[in-house]
Amino acid sequence: MRLSLQKISETIGTVGLYSDRGRHFRKEALDKIIEQMPDLILMDIVIHGETDGIETANNVKSLYDIPIIYLTAFSDEETLKRAKITEPFGYMVKPYRERELMIIIEIALYKHNMDKKVKELNRWLSSIIKGIGDAVIATDTEGMIKLVNPMAEAMTGWRNEEAAGKPLLEILKVISKNKGSTIENPVTKALREGEFFGLAEESILISRTGMEIPVDIIGSAITDDKIQLWV
Repeated sequence: MRLSLQKISETIGTVGLYSDRGRHFRKEALDKIIEQMPDLILMDIVIHGETDGIETANNVKSLYDIPIIYLTAFSDEETLKRAKITEPFGYMVKPYRERELMIIIEIALYKHNMDKKVKELNRWLSSIIKGIGDAVIATDTEGMIKLVNPMAEAMTGWRNEEAAGKPLLEILKVISKNKGSTIENPVTKALREGEFFGLAEESILISRTGMEIPVDIIGSAITDDKIQLWV
């Protein structure tokens, strides 16, 4: 089947496509991609040279944010396993119909556009959180730390890079000045109540260096497709 890129572009709207159906060596394919900077790449797994389309796609992915769809005659487990690592936006086994390919391309372009918006939103939220004057620690529902902002770094003594992936209670060590008060796990409390204001009377944060800092702990479970806890 002869692939008509012009026809596909006209059908789904103006879009830059690059197709390498085994015609180029790896370096030539990379050079053409850099020259054209397409919106989407159709990559044949079998291309000439020492490396194949999967390795070429991996190189492209490390340099540019361009969605890739594989077109191949191979569907064995090993090939699929290698292809999945490069996180392609589609995988079509030959022979295929042009209409099917156009649908895959439309979905890939839409998904890539949504992914870009999510990344931009995450960068925006991250910038806001880092600029907040209060100490903020974000965790998942299991209480594993996802983010520690600069103020929280200063108070706990843990840098974000060190704290990420660790249990919250390993970083946020809080005691009560009132010896009879019990300190509940803030993750459990936030998930149960939605939000809370204070863990105990006269809460004291014990920093990494042993410094005691009076604090007010506020927790909130923010729900989207996954629950995130902000303390």
